[in-house]
Order: sequence, then C-alpha cells, then structure tokens
Amino acid sequence: MATLRFAAVALVLGAWLGTAGAEERLALDQPLVLADTDGKAFTSDDFPGKWLLVYFGYIHCADQCPTALSAMIEALDQIGPAAQHIQPLFVTVDPERDRGPALRDFVAAFDNRLVGLTGTPEQLAAAARALGVKYEKVLAGGGDYAIDHSATLSVIGPDRREAVTFAMTEPYAIAAKLVGLLERGGVALGNVNNLRAYR
Repeated sequence: MATLRFAAVALVLGAWLGTAGAEERLALDQPLVLADTDGKAFTSDDFPGKWLLVYFGYIHCADQCPTALSAMIEALDQIGPAAQHIQPLFVTVDPERDRGPALRDFVAAFDNRLVGLTGTPEQLAAAARALGVKYEKVLAGGGDYAIDHSATLSVIGPDRREAVTFAMTEPYAIAAKLVGLLERGGVALGNVNNLRAYR
C-alpha cells in the first residue's frame, strides 16, 4: 500500500513539475483597457518600452494572492537593476470591493512599484479573456463571497502584440522566466544579479 501511495505521489509530482515551467503565448489584437486606483483610464499601452508583469486577484483573497504578489516582487528583487524594464501590475477581479484607497493601500503594502488596476466588469472580463484568466464569484454564508481565479502570471512585451502566460511558481522560477524573456527581447542583461544562475 505504501508503495502504491508513493507511486501515486510521484506521478502527481512528476506531472506538476512537467507543467510548472510551461508557458502559453497569446496574441493581443487590442490594448487592455482598465482604470487605476483614482479611476483614471489605463491601457496596456501605458509604460512604453516596458514589459508588463500582470497578476489577477483580489484584496480579500485569503492566501493565494498575497503569496503570489510577494513572489512577484521577490523575483523582481532577485534580478536587480534589470527589473527596471518590468512594470508589475495587480488587476482586481473584485471591482465591487477593490477600488480607490483600499486598492492603493493593498498594493503599496507589497511594493511601491506595484500598480493596482480595476475597471468595469466588462473591462475586467475583456482583459482576463485576452490573457486566458478565468474567475468566478462563489457565494459564502451571510451574503459574503470569495472569487475562484486562475493562479497565473502574464508578461506582455513592449510591442503589446503578444503575452506569455505561465503558472504561478517560486520567485526563483519567475525570475528565470523574466530573464529569459528579457534576453529574447534584446535587453542587455549585464546588470542582472547572478545572471548565470538563471541560465
């Protein structure tokens, strides 16, 4: 029985490891249109020349979102000055509750580089669809709710014509993915901390 259990665990772990680094390339035929924490219009054409590192989640997320955002920021810290080429973005999937000062304070608690974005339900649905993100409101007791959502990161290139989406993972693996994308995009990587570790 123990052997069967070990084999099952090994099979699941092997499958996870085999897909953990998998990425999906998505063509973008129009800019993402959202709003910042002040309600001002934001599009993915903002931050010209930068890669956009995008995570969809929500403020009331118990642990997945804080863990993911911490991993994003740690990955940027790991690649050092090369992170100046990347703009991290947090897009809420809970526009009813996540807006204004609440959203601004939430992202500021992780890093001052992180920009919080919201929008109308239609804008958020369009942005999520473009990046292959799924989310769904799940009702809980007492009128409360949670939101099931994809645990993925998306990187949109400076030309805004393509996005690379991959499963949320450890900071080191995110950093390695970012280094690879920057390198393929022609960025000189002499200023990446410990560059050889990511190749």
